[in-house]
Amino acid sequence: MEYVINHVHIRAADPRATAAWYEKFFNAKIIAEREVMPGTITITTEVGGPVRLNISSQPEGSSKETSPAELNRLGLEHFGFNVDDLKAELDKFQKAGVRVVLPSTEVTGGTKLAYIEGPDDVLIELVQRP
Repeated sequence: MEYVINHVHIRAADPRATAAWYEKFFNAKIIAEREVMPGTITITTEVGGPVRLNISSQPEGSSKETSPAELNRLGLEHFGFNVDDLKAELDKFQKAGVRVVLPSTEVTGGTKLAYIEGPDDVLIELVQRP
């Protein structure tokens, strides 16, 4: 069997505000909002590909602890988006006050990448292929 990633799932303090952020910066399209676990909402978005981005509130009584959006942390470190013009994207994020964790860096083969901090301490990689 070939496995294909179905979705990336984020827990958010305010799922509607987080979904709006992904709409603003990544042209995410909200396709559903529903209660999946009792007392929570899950907003499902499409962001330019087959993998969906789900954003959910926390069930009551869950821990409010977060960890900073930093490279090299254990667990799910980050997810990435392809971009056509990394410089233009970084300019857009910086003008909006979004924290740049790692500025534009060129890696082997001419690929350029950078990391930004999304809502709820999510680390996001931006990748520009040559």
